[in-house]
Amino acid sequence: MDYVIKTEELSKTYGSFFWQKKVVALDNLNLAIPKGAVFGFLGPNGAGKTTTIRLLMDLIKPTKGKAWVLGCPTDNVEIKHKLGFLPDAPAFSTYLSANEFLTICAKLLKIPASHRKQRIEEVLETVKMSEHGKSKLGTFSRGMIQRIGIAQAILNKPQLLILDEPLLGLDPYGRQELKNIITAQQRSGTNVFFSSHILSDVEKICDHIGIVFRGKLLCCGRLDELLSETGIRVNVPTGKDDLAKEMLGDASSSSRLSDGGWEMIFNATPELKAKLNKLLEKSQNGFTSTPSRECLEDFFFRTVESSKKAD
Repeated sequence: MDYVIKTEELSKTYGSFFWQKKVVALDNLNLAIPKGAVFGFLGPNGAGKTTTIRLLMDLIKPTKGKAWVLGCPTDNVEIKHKLGFLPDAPAFSTYLSANEFLTICAKLLKIPASHRKQRIEEVLETVKMSEHGKSKLGTFSRGMIQRIGIAQAILNKPQLLILDEPLLGLDPYGRQELKNIITAQQRSGTNVFFSSHILSDVEKICDHIGIVFRGKLLCCGRLDELLSETGIRVNVPTGKDDLAKEMLGDASSSSRLSDGGWEMIFNATPELKAKLNKLLEKSQNGFTSTPSRECLEDFFFRTVESSKKAD
């Protein structure tokens, strides 16, 4: 199994009867997501993200094409206990408490009775909902329901976590906590696939992305390879203030670091690169230079707008 998710010409068309207008929700999707990735699936509303996730979870059937999850066809029942899933609009029984709901989930996942209570306590602590374990789900806010949804998704320590808009409804603290959860899941060996509209958060936690628009995949790959290099980022260490002042005039942006050093960004023109190299030769040691890349938001809009013009 080289890939945790793989699709070949995966397609979904709605409207199968002759009197219905056919809508192509997904058009020949080809994905290959490697092990260990945190994959962000991006696109505007109606682009095909949720349709893709429902196909991967075998909640709907494709019009054509194939998909594999953890090396098995999506309709393989045996892999279901290895997956964690959060739908885009989770709706749970309002009369159940958080503990009761998670206990039912644990039973369905065949978590041994001797471990259920401890595991439920662990996931409630992870999503910062321990104090609400005995409260009814009907009293929870949208963000609290989202946290409980995340709790049930990680309850079985899945090999693959599939989340549809997990950041929706969360306040800034909740978003930060979810980013920490996703990062922790990756460190523990869990693969993560999620869709989101919040590009700044995706950029911070994803190492791979794909952008889908009008049912078609526009691009897919490592984030650091997709984002264009726009300049050079130079860190000037403490004690090199004279040289730093010499460089400031050419920097497109600069900021003073907490240790007294400087971080500067320069446009990647040949002339400026040559000038920087001469200045850096004077410094001997201590400087670090890395490529400065465009932000994900700029790349996203550039990619989608290019597709619109091509159509």
